[in-house]
Amino acid sequence: MSQLPAGTVGDAVGVLLFTFICLFTNILLIWLYWISHERLSYVALIAYFALLCTTSSIIQQIYNYTLWDDLMWAQLYYTKANYNNADVIFNNGNFGFMRALAIIRLFCYIIESSYLMTYSIHMVLTIYGYWGTRRSAERVYIVASRIVPFVLDVITIGLLQTSAVQSSFLAYMIVANVQAVTSCAVGVIIISIIINKYVNTKLSWRYETASTRNSKGWKLLFRSSEGSKRDSEPPQVQISRTLPTVFDNNWLVFRLCIAIILISAFMVASVVTHLPQRDDVAKDAQADQPDLSAGRARSNIIGYIYGVTPGLAIWIVFGLTRAFRQIMYERFVPRRWRLKGTKPPLPPPQSPWSPSYDVQGPNDRLELNVARGIMGVDYPLDDMRRIARRSSSPELMAAPFLVYDPASSQSRSDLPVSRESDIIWHG
Repeated sequence: MSQLPAGTVGDAVGVLLFTFICLFTNILLIWLYWISHERLSYVALIAYFALLCTTSSIIQQIYNYTLWDDLMWAQLYYTKANYNNADVIFNNGNFGFMRALAIIRLFCYIIESSYLMTYSIHMVLTIYGYWGTRRSAERVYIVASRIVPFVLDVITIGLLQTSAVQSSFLAYMIVANVQAVTSCAVGVIIISIIINKYVNTKLSWRYETASTRNSKGWKLLFRSSEGSKRDSEPPQVQISRTLPTVFDNNWLVFRLCIAIILISAFMVASVVTHLPQRDDVAKDAQADQPDLSAGRARSNIIGYIYGVTPGLAIWIVFGLTRAFRQIMYERFVPRRWRLKGTKPPLPPPQSPWSPSYDVQGPNDRLELNVARGIMGVDYPLDDMRRIARRSSSPELMAAPFLVYDPASSQSRSDLPVSRESDIIWHG
């Protein structure tokens, strides 16, 4: 039976319900990555730790709501004896089992932000073609970017347990937040660069009538400095693809903007929410009895939203791509309710987007890498398995924003070496 003050049970139920929604979407994203054989990708790793964070929050909420009065009295005595300890201030007086759950969540926050940063760095370097001639460096980065953040996170949590750090609240705040805040800041900057490059690349598309086909399509031209001399020549390479719908185009930018907003909010909340706790703990240490008011309980309840939101956010940003929406549609929507004419996702493109594909000029190669990187082409989510031989199963997410037309696929040997290549996007 809950010991919460009157008038706060509804808030507790609402937050707990929201937490279970975040848990469900988190599990759904993990399931999507597992069936796509992306179990060690950056996003999958983020989802695992987000799941651990959300699970610990559910346990703490139930534990806290059930024993609210008893925990507040025990917390008062503990705070009186340790109110100068930075760890007590940072955790707002929580100790024992509650403190252990708080440390687990802090560990998850740091590792999630770190993996998001390394994922963003890998993506932007892919877009700008850095890995094209540095495959061995990419393999080293893929492995190191999974191990180093975890090790640094363990070191951070270990430092927070030392008496030297716990003796200073400023030092504790710096150690606890430096990795997460830095990762979030770098992630926001890189995602902004990706959005800007995506929009600029989209503006370079123009709608034309394909001369070799009796249909209209989007044409993206990659021209070198000699391109003006070849304007009268027929295109040597034509790769047909289906242009994504306007919904998908806008949805990509919208999802990335959501990522920026949520990461920024997380970065600010990581610091701002802990600053007033120094005065709150000092005030509690001077009180004769704990604050059992509805306002204090409601503030405590709402604070749980901050920690569980990533479970929902990562599903929105990474789990609502076209291929994953199609999977969820086919698995969860009964056949009699499905719209007629829906088609399953087609296999991704292969060799036409190979790094060895010859495009002359820095601007040409940059635009080609933007098309490959931002649109998801040649950027499989199963990036760990790129080190070894790929399986025969299609990568569902290799082209999450474009649908490939397999009738026009060509092997690498079939592609002519050209300084000007025309890529036709059929709408």
